[in-house]
Amino acid sequence: MQNAEYLESFVDYLKEEEKSNSTIQGYAADVKHFMATLNKSITEIEKADVNAYKLELIMVKKLSLLSINRKMVSLRQFIEFLNDRFQLSLHSKIKQEKIQKQYSLNDEELLSVEDYSQLMAAVEDAGDLRTKAMFEAMYFSGMRVSEMLQLRMDHVQVSAKVINDIRGKGGKYRDIFISTRLLQSLQQYLEVRKPPYSSTTNQLFVGQRGPVTRQTVHNLMKHYAGKAGIPESKAHAHNLRHLFGLRLAAKGVPIQDIAKYMGHTSIEVTKIYTEKPRSYYAETIDQLV
Repeated sequence: MQNAEYLESFVDYLKEEEKSNSTIQGYAADVKHFMATLNKSITEIEKADVNAYKLELIMVKKLSLLSINRKMVSLRQFIEFLNDRFQLSLHSKIKQEKIQKQYSLNDEELLSVEDYSQLMAAVEDAGDLRTKAMFEAMYFSGMRVSEMLQLRMDHVQVSAKVINDIRGKGGKYRDIFISTRLLQSLQQYLEVRKPPYSSTTNQLFVGQRGPVTRQTVHNLMKHYAGKAGIPESKAHAHNLRHLFGLRLAAKGVPIQDIAKYMGHTSIEVTKIYTEKPRSYYAETIDQLV
């Protein structure tokens, strides 16, 4: 078999395991990138190949350790699949780089409440009710992009205050709480939701080519952030979710409750919203004499 055929089998396996589309696309892209640098059959892989690849990612590509570790996870899953499915007995002890956990956010890459106000002003000036509803869905509920795009018309039509049939991270269902303010925004959009796809799908957010995709959301974020004069480094849709978590922490909401709202299975992850930002630590040591 060729490398491409092994990758195709791996993708089929991930689909059988009901992995999310984003997970499948991420794994496939990582594995494809590795095989492009390998220049030989994956069945001939050696430990030295993995080490050389990792070194290239660090020294040449200048990727962050988090990005490198994600690629290592993808590669390890692929090798383990090949060994199990095709009995290849390949070296599969692929190690990730160790990173000391530091629970703080880089506030230079985060949206502030003021940034959000400017962003939404640009959206409202354009009369874009669909984008307004999508952005507010994340800002007022902490939904991930993938979760927001699963919203259906019936969620709005029944005025749901708690939604529990949307798959979150890892394909797990979780409770998503809908505020009155958000429900009003979703209802406003529903009133102007237009054909051709409005009658052929129950998905809430649609466009002229069908249901809205993650890429469309990210493109809209960059578009309106540019209009609002917000730095491109902050123009990530996921920052709307972060801002929700930070606002809960600022109001003194207990960390276990924040974890519930955010859909975290461990409050260790939630600590990121209760810790001081990185700039605080940098400024503090500058004040030492």
